[in-house]
Amino acid sequence: MTINLHTELSRFRTSRSAFTLIEMIFSMAVAMVVFLLIYKLLAGVRTHYLYGTVNLQNLQDARLAINFLRRDFSSACPRFKKVPSSSDGYIYVNRLRKNIFKDPPGWDPQYGDPIQVAANGLSFFRYEFDGGPSPHVEQVRYIFDPAKKTLKRKYKGTEREFKGFEAVEFKIYTHMINPSVPLLWVRLLIHEGQQMYGSTAIGKPLELTTTISSNFVSSSLNHLTWNYETYHN
Repeated sequence: MTINLHTELSRFRTSRSAFTLIEMIFSMAVAMVVFLLIYKLLAGVRTHYLYGTVNLQNLQDARLAINFLRRDFSSACPRFKKVPSSSDGYIYVNRLRKNIFKDPPGWDPQYGDPIQVAANGLSFFRYEFDGGPSPHVEQVRYIFDPAKKTLKRKYKGTEREFKGFEAVEFKIYTHMINPSVPLLWVRLLIHEGQQMYGSTAIGKPLELTTTISSNFVSSSLNHLTWNYETYHN
C-alpha cells in the first residue's frame, strides 16, 4: 500500500486549528471593551462611595461642638451689671432687654453686655446654676478660624478646639409660628479631607445645621418685669 506523503501533510495542515491575525485582533478588541466597562463600573462605585464618605473624626468634633452650643446657649442671657438705683439705670436695663442681640444706640458698656452674634462667632453670658438666690454667669465665646478650619470655645480661661470645618455660620431669627421666641441657627460645614482622595472634585463637605433657643432670652424679651439686674451676678 503506497502512502503519498505530500497528500497527508496537506491534510494535516488543513485539519489543524489555529487563530488568524484578524481573529486575534477581534478577540483583543472584545477583551479591551470588557475591561473598560468593568473599570468604569468600579470607578463609578468608588466615586459614589467617596461622595458619601465623611471624615469620622471631623464628624465627631462637629457633634461635640453642637452639644456644647446647645448646652451653652440654652442658658444664655444678657448680662446686666450693677446699676444705680435711678431712672437712668432703669432706662439702660430696659434698653438692653429690647436689644439683646446687638449694642443699642448710645449704649454704655458699664451697664452690661448684650449677646453678640456674628456670621462666624458668638459671645454671650450663660447661667452657671451653682446654687444660691443669685445665679452666677460666665462668658462663653465661639470663634471660627477658617485658616485652621477650627471652631474655638473659650470659657473660664480655658480653650477647646473643634477641628475639621470648612465653614461655620451663626444667625438669629424668629419663626412665623412663634415670632416672640428668638432662635439661634447654627450651620457647620464639615471638612472631608479632599486631599486624601487626591482630587478636590471628590468628597464634598457634609453640612450640619441645628436651631437652639434660650428660655431666659425669651423671658427677658416677653416679660419685662423680670428683675434681671438683681437676679444674677
